[in-house]
Amino acid sequence: MHKLERLCIKVPKVYDWITHPAEKEFQFTQDDIVFFTEEDPDKQTKENLVNDVCEYFLPADVEVSCQLLLPDPEKRKGKKKKHDDPLCKEVGERRDFFDEDLDTTLQIVKIQKQGQFQIVLEAESNPSKKKPVIAPLFSEPIDFFKLEKFILCAPEGTDVLCHVYDFDCEGSFICNGDGTEWTIDLLLLICQSIQVEAEVKLEVEGKICQPRDIIPIPIITKECPEFEFPPQCPEIFPPHKKK
Repeated sequence: MHKLERLCIKVPKVYDWITHPAEKEFQFTQDDIVFFTEEDPDKQTKENLVNDVCEYFLPADVEVSCQLLLPDPEKRKGKKKKHDDPLCKEVGERRDFFDEDLDTTLQIVKIQKQGQFQIVLEAESNPSKKKPVIAPLFSEPIDFFKLEKFILCAPEGTDVLCHVYDFDCEGSFICNGDGTEWTIDLLLLICQSIQVEAEVKLEVEGKICQPRDIIPIPIITKECPEFEFPPQCPEIFPPHKKK
């Protein structure tokens, strides 16, 4: 057993950590966005454009969902930082804030969420009614942007890391009047994790790790079975000599 010794290690120290759901409301009409039968925005053309969305789904009701469009890493500009999230980052200057209840100085930090998403329209399924399957429709890319302020323990020398770990929406699709016009009401939900870190050197008691012993693969040897003759019928053979 090795004795413990004093070690100096370099590790990221967490100064603060919160999670927060950011909400963003949208309302769209047929004049704002268009829909396609093609999901990939790079392949959306006039050939797969749907001009009358209401007629496309009638008489079915329409379910609304969203999907996040992740940016192409090759198209991102600027120097990439460690733990860099293209959808969420700190912007602007931090401002000190003295919290009287805690009797401590904290920082006001601005966090920006920015990216693109797609609205997906699908016909509601009804098992009791046998109808042809209607393919879903996909919107053109839609931009979103939201700026929020948070009070954090983020002194000078620390890094504020933001990460979008979930993305969802709730929405409704309504055809108006004679069905030539429609409205989508949408509530976007952006779940973000915000963590303040700094690289520090710590002195700890421990021991230097060593590689463990290899666990040998068991060698299974197969033995030949004992040779056996088929059972005889001694009652009839060999024949018994008559006395």
